[in-house]
Amino acid sequence: MISAEHNRAMLDLEIKNLIKQNEMNYSKTRDVKSPCRGHEHDAGIDFFVPNDFAEQTIMPGKQIIIDTGIKIDVPVGHALVAFNKSGVATRKQLLVGACVIDHGYQGTININLHNVGDQKQTIQPGEKAVQFVLLRLGTPYLLEIPEEDLFAEESARGVGKFGSTGII
Repeated sequence: MISAEHNRAMLDLEIKNLIKQNEMNYSKTRDVKSPCRGHEHDAGIDFFVPNDFAEQTIMPGKQIIIDTGIKIDVPVGHALVAFNKSGVATRKQLLVGACVIDHGYQGTININLHNVGDQKQTIQPGEKAVQFVLLRLGTPYLLEIPEEDLFAEESARGVGKFGSTGII
């Protein structure tokens, strides 16, 4: 017979494992605000320009790489993917590039911002830059097969490319 104490200990261990599965450890290598969500259930984790960053201007058509001063232990089976902050993209016309942080990368995370607008933009210490979303991955084995054997049946879309489903 299993005791109530044993059951409680097993439940505590299970809860600790669930919490650990829902954690992502990070460290700071410079003076920077900690990554955070704007609201508790937001998908995106906001990353900030470090406080010790020297203000810089990005000219139209140019890009900048910012060392965030954050290192993150991305869990196995996941990727941390950068997305545009809506305000940064719409107000400053700055879009993020070089977006994927894989498990196993142990360096500081860098932000790659492109000025796609027609005005110069200033990057200042402490401002929000991008948001990252932790995505669970499938990592299938890749097997090359003859093209004629690739698809089990023809789809409605077929080989339709850009705009193949119509503009509206």
